[in-house]
Amino acid sequence: MRFDAPSILIVDDNEDNLYTLQMLLEADGYEHVETASGGHAALELIGRKRFNLVLLDMMMPDLNGDEVLRAIKSNPDTRDLAVVMISADTDTDKVSKCIELGAEDYLPKPFNPTILKARISSALRRESLRALETEYLSRLEHEKRHSESLLNNLLPPEVAIRLRTGESNIADHHEEATVLFADIVGFGRITARMRPYEIVGCLNHLFSEFDRLADSLGVEKIKTIGDNYMAAAGIPRWCAAHAQAATDLALGMVAAASRLHTRLPAPFPIRIGLHTGPVVAGVIGTRRFAYDIWGDTVNIASRMEAASAPNRVLVSAATAKMLGQGFVLDGPHDIPTKEDRVMKAFFVSRASS
Repeated sequence: MRFDAPSILIVDDNEDNLYTLQMLLEADGYEHVETASGGHAALELIGRKRFNLVLLDMMMPDLNGDEVLRAIKSNPDTRDLAVVMISADTDTDKVSKCIELGAEDYLPKPFNPTILKARISSALRRESLRALETEYLSRLEHEKRHSESLLNNLLPPEVAIRLRTGESNIADHHEEATVLFADIVGFGRITARMRPYEIVGCLNHLFSEFDRLADSLGVEKIKTIGDNYMAAAGIPRWCAAHAQAATDLALGMVAAASRLHTRLPAPFPIRIGLHTGPVVAGVIGTRRFAYDIWGDTVNIASRMEAASAPNRVLVSAATAKMLGQGFVLDGPHDIPTKEDRVMKAFFVSRASS
């Protein structure tokens, strides 16, 4: 309801008082004025219509004004409604009781037109300010929920909470986690003749499916870089079966890429590599900040991915050692690294049921 067109309800069991008040208000330019001759009728009207102000008689035969006031203020839908009590009774105890119950003001009978106008204007002004405050707080709450949603999309929930509570330097050492890298084999060749929107659409389709798989397995997506997808299990939430979860995700990603073949303009074969070991995780940057991980474990997982084969999952010996039953290992294979090391690795698949 706009402040320049307020709606006012007059409640009084005396018809002369109703008529007098209505005439005075309409003479002052208030166009939306309604009347009720008792407390029950007033509450019924308030339940159906939106009013900005109620002028409420203190003494009525069916429900006293304080009873109507108490009903208005105890209802979450109407408790912010401005109420001005009117009465010929000048008993200060009764007046103060109504103020304590939430009445805005008190108007004595007979009505002084000048005082009536001033107090109604004041009550409506306060009501308008309350409405603006409520709207402003509602918008703030909406923006807060929106920003929290964006933050939770950017960061793990545990990390987002730490940022919201004022922690600014987030860097955690994790003794053990399993890092996954996936890459589309021959991405440049596959997309050479595709339009830009087709490339982005295919990647979005594929990586969205990977995101759903990661969420279902409790694996943390770290980031995507071009056609490369990176995730980690066991951080920031510890999970004893992190190697199994990451391997389940890797095999699920290969299966998903195969399933999506018929819905994409070209096959998108992927190769995946995993390694298990210690990592450092934290939030970097102040603009477009990101949750990221570092360490030799990350480098080795990337090397596993580069040495893997199309639609295969290659895991390091450290990861293979943790898998246990339910997986079949093919290897070991010798994988050279940039540091002139040779690492043992295994291609992994699911065990037949």
